[in-house]
Amino acid sequence: MKKTIVNILKIGIPLLLALYICWYIWSSFSVEDKAEFGKVFQTANYFFIFLALLVGLASHLSRAHRWRYMLRTMGYDPGLKASFHATMIGNIVNIILPRVGEMSRAGVLKATHDIPFDKAFGTIVAERVIDMLCLAIVAGLALVFNYNNIADLIQIGNTINATQDATAGNSYTLYILMGVFLIGMLALILILKMKPHLKEKLILFIKGLWEGLVTIFRMKDRWSYIGHTLIIWTCYVVMFWIPFYALDFTKDLPLDAVMAAFVSGTIGFIIVQGGLGLYPVMVGAVITFYRNPDYFQETGNIVMPEDSGFGFLIWLTQTVVVVLLGLYSLLAVKRAKKSRNLATIQ
Repeated sequence: MKKTIVNILKIGIPLLLALYICWYIWSSFSVEDKAEFGKVFQTANYFFIFLALLVGLASHLSRAHRWRYMLRTMGYDPGLKASFHATMIGNIVNIILPRVGEMSRAGVLKATHDIPFDKAFGTIVAERVIDMLCLAIVAGLALVFNYNNIADLIQIGNTINATQDATAGNSYTLYILMGVFLIGMLALILILKMKPHLKEKLILFIKGLWEGLVTIFRMKDRWSYIGHTLIIWTCYVVMFWIPFYALDFTKDLPLDAVMAAFVSGTIGFIIVQGGLGLYPVMVGAVITFYRNPDYFQETGNIVMPEDSGFGFLIWLTQTVVVVLLGLYSLLAVKRAKKSRNLATIQ
């Protein structure tokens, strides 16, 4: 019961915060502003949107292939198709339940190729550590490009009053979560003392997890792994950059604006599962700053309607593709499991 409450709070609070920000921004728009928001979808050149989505597909394929290098080090190779399906299922689950997608990826390979869950999950944890490092590098490059605008970009975050107001009353939530965590740890210690066989299973799980984590240091294909990591993050930036050419008011924005908006949007994805609501606002706010630095002082709003519309266009198209590919992968895995079960019976 306590675990359920904690999970609801972890998912519900960021989601409600995102929905509040969306409502707050949308309610500040006039009828003309809302028309400008919708106009983005009518005037966009969808050739560039489609091209960006192809680059996104390449990033998913590269991520699936990169994963195989770590699995091979432990003696497993499910193939590109299976690792791709597991990756896309993880992506679609992450949209609904943050951080659960990683477990889903490992669970899919356990079900389809009998790869131990703990070892597969360990490789995914190592992968996430590498990706966080890459994000830090990209953020560092964005700061270099925006050296003269750092103070103003920080001010953008500070002016999202809805975020500050909504989180101001959540101090007690933090204490509640900490208390639940401590109680859970004490309960775990008591259970392990009362049931020694569970302790052995936990130790085996941790060993498997550790083996997955350290594979990156033992793999023979480490340079290929690094190469695919560069491909993945280059694709991420490029697939975000290409849609800027789809609209007249964004196609001439400089690289520093693109990099700042990319980092801002990525943070939105981290804060709220799937970036719902927050991603378009954070991307749009950065673009507004570069197009009209005095907009906030003049209107009291942090984002122009067409800029938030552009952010929503990127978020919507990318999310729809992830959902479609994830659903296709779910069906493919279901068919594969059914065929495997029939072959076993025969």
